[in-house]
Amino acid sequence: METGSDEVLKVNTGGRRNETPLSEQQVDEIKNYAVSLGMPRERIYYVDYDCTGYGISFDLLRIGTDVYPSKEYNLANANSNVSMHGAIAHEIIGHRMAALTGKSQDNEVLEEVQASIRAAKFTPDLDSSERIILYRDAITRLRNNNIKLKDIKNKLHIFEE
Repeated sequence: METGSDEVLKVNTGGRRNETPLSEQQVDEIKNYAVSLGMPRERIYYVDYDCTGYGISFDLLRIGTDVYPSKEYNLANANSNVSMHGAIAHEIIGHRMAALTGKSQDNEVLEEVQASIRAAKFTPDLDSSERIILYRDAITRLRNNNIKLKDIKNKLHIFEE
């Protein structure tokens, strides 16, 4: 996080994701999409100074400015290209649904990989390009941590919702 000249905290993604505060209309659209995926509206909140994330302990979805992709397409960093729908699906279908069924991972890298794959496979109405970017995000996370999918795929809960 960083402070601007007006001393308001804002998220700093290093340019990898959106850092511009969201409009009320954008926040409403995101909340509506999250609700359509099963997230209770009263458990969703927006912060312009933190990252998007799902909190297992209290079953909360935090929406940050990084819910939108970077304005620059980045082939080297698939996460920079994940759409708002993909990001929300990653949090709800990927993290939340796994948590609610006791299928979360203890390893942070495996949890993120699992969430992207689950979102790509099980989210209704994602278009094929959004699914491909989520799969690329998972593979990139594995590659960046020197992990081979064949070595861990049986540990991931990616074959059933």
